[in-house]
Amino acid sequence: MNIAQLGTVIVAMLAIVVLIIVDIKLSAMLNIPETSNSKSLAWMFGEAPLPMIISVVIFSPICEELIFRGIFFSYALTDQYNKCNYQMIAVVINSLIFASVHVDANWEPWIYYTLMGSILGTTYLLAKRDIRTNILVHMGTNLAVFALTAIS
Repeated sequence: MNIAQLGTVIVAMLAIVVLIIVDIKLSAMLNIPETSNSKSLAWMFGEAPLPMIISVVIFSPICEELIFRGIFFSYALTDQYNKCNYQMIAVVINSLIFASVHVDANWEPWIYYTLMGSILGTTYLLAKRDIRTNILVHMGTNLAVFALTAIS
């Protein structure tokens, strides 16, 4: 990993951590219920914390990044569709798909996961499609979610 990629990782992780903090505060202020995904993760974490941390912090980011960024962008951004405008459209579509997998009917988690997907999609493009950069950002993000949820 070079200095530019490391900078991309740091900026992306900071942006997502700020997004997580805003999400936690906004959800508390507006009494927005937890998503079914969050409830399931909390229950599984309570039942088996170590396997859950390994799964959510290591395996899930690898699988999700390979699918959502690696496979999606390799098909969506072929050579004839690699212009900047098309890249922005691909990031938006990718973000909406990413959000749809993570949330249920509540509007607020849609915003959170769409923004998170946008940051991850943009990070993937800025890192010149180096999936390792995104995997690292996603792992750090999931670890931050555990840490921030534990202290809030």
